[in-house]
Amino acid sequence: MSIDEFNPWWRGREHIYEDPDVVRWLNARIKWVPKEVNAVSLRPFSLNFIYGPRQVGKTTMIKLIIKNLLNEVKPEAIFYYSCDLLTDYEELIDILRRYLRIKEERGIETSYIFLDEVTYVNDWFRAIKYGIDRGLFKNDVITITGSTSIALRGNIETFPGRRGFGVDVTLLPLSFQSYIKALRPEISAEPGWYEEIRDLFEKYLVTGGFPLSINSYFNLGTITSDVYKSYIDWVIYDVKRVDKDERLLKEILSVLLEKAGSRISYNSIAKDLGISHRTVSEYINLLSRMFLITVLNYVDVNTGSKDYRKLMKIHFIDPFIYRVISLWTGVKVPDEPIIIEGVVASHLARISDVGYTTVGNREIDIITLSDFTGYEVKYGRGSERPGVRAGRMKRVITISKDVEDVDVTPAHIFLSRLNV
Repeated sequence: MSIDEFNPWWRGREHIYEDPDVVRWLNARIKWVPKEVNAVSLRPFSLNFIYGPRQVGKTTMIKLIIKNLLNEVKPEAIFYYSCDLLTDYEELIDILRRYLRIKEERGIETSYIFLDEVTYVNDWFRAIKYGIDRGLFKNDVITITGSTSIALRGNIETFPGRRGFGVDVTLLPLSFQSYIKALRPEISAEPGWYEEIRDLFEKYLVTGGFPLSINSYFNLGTITSDVYKSYIDWVIYDVKRVDKDERLLKEILSVLLEKAGSRISYNSIAKDLGISHRTVSEYINLLSRMFLITVLNYVDVNTGSKDYRKLMKIHFIDPFIYRVISLWTGVKVPDEPIIIEGVVASHLARISDVGYTTVGNREIDIITLSDFTGYEVKYGRGSERPGVRAGRMKRVITISKDVEDVDVTPAHIFLSRLNV
């Protein structure tokens, strides 16, 4: 496939509307512009990295940035290439040289280069470092996307002093607040809209915040098997890319799903599966870097520090992921209160480092280390229990199913107001 075919706008700005990703986005029943679009630096020189789970919309986000850029720069100043067709860094260097020749021929001073899914390319970072070190991109903006593998391999850290004005952008599944804005932008988190918010929250617990699952559900009334398969395939692919064992990962995910919301340890998982605790630790770290799970370590409320010797709690990062892992492993989806606790924990983890703690025999499900506020998720489990204070934790908010009072908020209202 020639580089021209990846860049239909070179034939004229209007040809952006022939791009398959733009066409799919325009034709989608439910579509949105990620707020992260505005976070990417377009100031030369910049080396940007966009990463996050697969199927979360990274390619679509790039195409929307390109669509906006076409209003400001020459079409030939924008270069996009999907790197899943390449095998090694030498092929990537060749592709970049071909574009740079076009850039020189057209007299373009600043170009905007988008390299998508670069982690398909072995040693991809060598091609980028080669160009930067030789001054080939000194007036340009390079934006690189990859699945979680880009973070797994730590290759971003190989560019010290070579980033310019570049930024790292993490694209995650839609938060519940963003979900509302995408589906019902007229809704505000105020009295008068609470029933509509509750209805959307029940749907969010099914679809999660991924584009494919959302559009499948609202188009067909169900999430089709091929959508589930695409996410299972993502997990398997990324695991194999880092030379981990698919079968062992599946067994560990089975345990995590069974124990979701409970206190566990590397040793307890290792004992269940007959493997070493070091192996379990490696796989838990892998799952975290794949944006599949949120890990909550114990926090000492007196010192404000995490105690890694104590048991931890692990939740999946998005409600849809619970269903994906359940389908793959055959383990039952946890009860709704456990999923709610996971949703609250993962949302809070977007704005603060999080953990959990205990006060006497009482567990505080989540604590945000930015302000030492505790959160108890009592979704249908005794919502009126009074809050508690201890050490640096001066406030505990109860997340209820429907009770609203001082420091007691229904889950759907709390999450609709959380700006993440």
